[in-house]
Amino acid sequence: MGRRQSDSELGRRALLFLLLTAALSCCMVYLCFSHAFDHLDDFPSFESEADLAFGGRQVEEEEEDKDCCRGIPHLELWGDAVKWGANFKLNSSRECCLACKAMCKSPCLCDSWVFCGEKPACGSNFGECWLKKQKDPLEPDRRDAGSLVMWTSGLVYGEREGIVGLETDYGMLRVHVSGLRFHPLL
Repeated sequence: MGRRQSDSELGRRALLFLLLTAALSCCMVYLCFSHAFDHLDDFPSFESEADLAFGGRQVEEEEEDKDCCRGIPHLELWGDAVKWGANFKLNSSRECCLACKAMCKSPCLCDSWVFCGEKPACGSNFGECWLKKQKDPLEPDRRDAGSLVMWTSGLVYGEREGIVGLETDYGMLRVHVSGLRFHPLL
């Protein structure tokens, strides 16, 4: 007669099988997550959204540092149009931003802009500058984002909106202070 396996040997093999299965499962989960996170570059990251709120960090940096007119490429903001882009064409996103700033005196009529500056992608929309008003400029209404979006968008903050700017090594940090009362002489 053949030798019968003892229960302890069978238990060891089952334990070894479970450990190998767990290790293999962990490796598969790791590979899936690392592959998924590698493709996040196609979408605006948290940093990009922060750039939107804080003025962005792209395009013609030297000239734009003077008036803080920067936008985020491949982002389309939505909102009520105060100047129709089909009839308002400009040469650069900076000019579009400055046009929005010009409308943001007191009261601020324009707080966001969208510009189409990629000629092959924009086609007949090339140069269109849409000036818009957000319901809440601190939480702008995003229509679309990603590498396939041909628009460049940005925000403009009016004076006395309770937004304080703090200059850092990484750019301007804008903070909304609720309940802020302004002195009439300021």
